[in-house]
Amino acid sequence: MMVSMKNEAGLVRQVKVGFSWTAFFFGGFPFFFRGMPVHGIIWIVLSMLTFGISNLFLMFIINRQTAHYYLEHGYRPVGDGWNIAGTKWGILAG
Repeated sequence: MMVSMKNEAGLVRQVKVGFSWTAFFFGGFPFFFRGMPVHGIIWIVLSMLTFGISNLFLMFIINRQTAHYYLEHGYRPVGDGWNIAGTKWGILAG
């Protein structure tokens, strides 16, 4: 399931609900494509220090972190699916 989030300028971002195979294989690099470079650097360093084991944890939390970041930066949930995703992630919004 995908959740759409839209900011005041009309930019829409999609956030997947569930785990991320991309984060498992590429560690913190997906954060750069999501506009979150600080998170990406932190997770890449953590991945190097743990020899990639941290990616097993990251793959389950990256989408929740992304949704939380977008909410903090002015994005609001649009359309159906937010009630389920917000409950699963433990995030309350609009």
